[in-house]
Amino acid sequence: MTFKTLYFLTATFIMGFGTGAYLHNFTGNKHTKKPVNTSINIKYINTSIRTQTDTVLITDEMLANRTIIAAGVFMPHDGIIKINYLKPASSTQRTISFCETNNLQIPLVRRHEIEHARKAILTKNIWHYSPIIRGRIASQNEIIAPAAEIIEALDYRYQTGHAFPTRKPFIKKADRLITNIALRDKLKWPLDFNNPKLADIIMQCATERFLAETNRGLYKTTIKEAMLHTIPNRYITNDMCKIQQTLCFYPEFNLWGPLWQFESLNGDVNIWDNASQTQKEKLLHATDSVIQQITGKNAYLFASVKTR
Repeated sequence: MTFKTLYFLTATFIMGFGTGAYLHNFTGNKHTKKPVNTSINIKYINTSIRTQTDTVLITDEMLANRTIIAAGVFMPHDGIIKINYLKPASSTQRTISFCETNNLQIPLVRRHEIEHARKAILTKNIWHYSPIIRGRIASQNEIIAPAAEIIEALDYRYQTGHAFPTRKPFIKKADRLITNIALRDKLKWPLDFNNPKLADIIMQCATERFLAETNRGLYKTTIKEAMLHTIPNRYITNDMCKIQQTLCFYPEFNLWGPLWQFESLNGDVNIWDNASQTQKEKLLHATDSVIQQITGKNAYLFASVKTR
């Protein structure tokens, strides 16, 4: 088991109980002429995704030292979603409670990683895009996963009549705002997240989560590596991906719809297509601001490199 220095994100456990500038003009205009698909043809072979659960023993010392481990991870080239189940190696109530609390998050962790798997066909074969576009794809990939968690949590509320038991602020905020609107507007359950008001809240809270984590230093290495990656690395897609989504995915023209396609108890959901233009621009500004922080004075180098 490899331990990583991470913070408490959707797919991360932390040992403890605490919890810019535009680089490109984006309009999000729905009437933008659709470009010709110039992607390199790839022979897709479905790889079955399997879930693997590992048991991790948690000691009092690990808790005291705030050792941090990933709660879940998607390994695209192995076709594995790995979920870590925490087991107390101690009779101390604090350690026992910590493990119990974090194990309750497993449904959200699983949904988080499943969403990465579902979108791998869009987020892994990105070497042919410009560096800035690769950075934007990597950034949004870290936003759509928590967005899926919000949908999972609200579907849980419908199934159980209770809010999902979590300490994650972005889940609690989204649950509160969405439930209030559902009561006020007398919406039917399970909720239709294609409702623009609900779509805005999901995108808003997921974006806020992304910014909070990047402010702690998370994701920045991942985004930078995506921007520096110029060697062709054709990803063999998996059985959770939908190949047809690649036909409508043009991030260089801000056509992000396929990345924001989700499943819910009410049916298919597309947050991007139904969110307001104002909320989408806030998301795009947030990701570009993070990219600007990462590239700094060298932004022009990333913008000028041609990879196709």
